[in-house]
Amino acid sequence: SNSLAVEISPAHDPNDFDVGKRHNLEFINVFTVDGKINQDGGEFVGMPRFKAREAVTEALKKKGLFRDAKANEMRLGICSRSQDVVEPMIKPQWYVKCSGMGKEALHAAIDDENRKLEIIPKQYTADWKRWLENIRDWCISR
Repeated sequence: SNSLAVEISPAHDPNDFDVGKRHNLEFINVFTVDGKINQDGGEFVGMPRFKAREAVTEALKKKGLFRDAKANEMRLGICSRSQDVVEPMIKPQWYVKCSGMGKEALHAAIDDENRKLEIIPKQYTADWKRWLENIRDWCISR
């Protein structure tokens, strides 16, 4: 049969994360914080990530399960300090709830009876309003 498999790693790729959420996939992290394969990596446990990628390809070839590899143009995040490739990972995040502050800041500029803030030039009040009405929580853990 002409079956095709596509690798999806929801715990390690922002686009795959969205696919994983849509299809209720399990989010399995396979890396340790120092870039090695963790306990979920079967025979590849402890291998550095780049060596593990080669080893997985070889293992698939040995089992006759490797079909093809194609170049996939992508942008890699590079750490400014170490110059190493940054691997996306799901980690706990901390947020500041912004809706209350946003509402107060909005009213400070547009509440005619109790205005505390004047925006000059006045046409920027519309930008202030648009931004604060759609404010999202602020991630402070990055």
